[in-house]
Amino acid sequence: MNILPSTFRAACMAALLGLFMVNGCASPIALHRAVLEYDWTVNRIESELLLLNIARMRYHEPIHFTVVSSIAATFDFRVNTGITGAITENPGLDSLSLTLGTSAAENPTVSIIPVQGEQFTKRLLTPISENTIQFLAHQGIDPAILLRLMARGIILEEGESHRRFILNQPHRKEEYQEFRQRVMHISWLQYARNLFIGPLQFQNGTKPTVGRIIITNYDPDSLPNHERQALHEQANRFPLNHIKVDIRHGYPGGEFPMRGEIHLRSFKGILGFIGRGIVQDQEFPVAPDPRTPFVMVNPAKTLTIQESRTQPAEAIVSAKKRDRWYYIEEESEAGELEDQWNHEAFDILYQLYHLTVTDISQTPAVPITISK
Repeated sequence: MNILPSTFRAACMAALLGLFMVNGCASPIALHRAVLEYDWTVNRIESELLLLNIARMRYHEPIHFTVVSSIAATFDFRVNTGITGAITENPGLDSLSLTLGTSAAENPTVSIIPVQGEQFTKRLLTPISENTIQFLAHQGIDPAILLRLMARGIILEEGESHRRFILNQPHRKEEYQEFRQRVMHISWLQYARNLFIGPLQFQNGTKPTVGRIIITNYDPDSLPNHERQALHEQANRFPLNHIKVDIRHGYPGGEFPMRGEIHLRSFKGILGFIGRGIVQDQEFPVAPDPRTPFVMVNPAKTLTIQESRTQPAEAIVSAKKRDRWYYIEEESEAGELEDQWNHEAFDILYQLYHLTVTDISQTPAVPITISK
């Protein structure tokens, strides 16, 4: 009866152990890498589509979005092992050969949906609501970034019967300058921790009521109940894409008073504002009002998108339209503060894209499926 030498048994055990180790480690590593790659790819696609649609607006072309609705990937992991050897009766002449091999195959299926139809159009053209401004402002985002992106203008109440609309459009130079200065003042109030953005709360009879959102330089809860209710009624005369503003004398920043409503744009309006701002209707530098004590950062453009005939070497996102590249610089000559502003502005635009465009649960389109 032949008994395997101890060296051979040890090699067999090592091979078996190696088999389990390879089989147990290869699949999680490959899966981990694939999930991260898919996540990165989808994020890049959405960012480039967003930038591409801004470029379309620069050329007055229709905008169009396509979203990735699902990714189904099948992973095939295989391990091949082999042991060959020769056993002799002469000590020292035994031989052993061990082979181990692994392979992994990935077969993804991607479904994409062109976003279209009545529901998409309504979401695209419906103005941003006051609730979106409140939600984003409470994330600590500078109100100047939010309002320069999302506001079409400010309706100012001057006296009992006079109302004046100042537009956030550079071709209306004087109005645009005043709009920028008022937004900078609101931003300073936020920096000085004297800005309140939130819903009015009051007693309607005996019933506690949560009313419309208001921007103030005082705590609205400090007002008598009838004043809070009156402010709500004034705000409620307008649709939800208007935010009541009440910057009063006698409170911090009251030297530059402001009473009226901020009128919000639609998502398409925001894309148009940025797209036209690349060449046709460019924004320009505006100094703060003398009554505004301090402004940390005040870039000329709300969102700076570069246009070039050559592909950028370094950019956080880029897209090609016609024979030009459009991109957002990773680092610019303007400096770190303005770069941070620019990157945050694009991030807000990306969030608005998800809030406005990519609700595809009710999209009546047939998905396009691509298999690798």
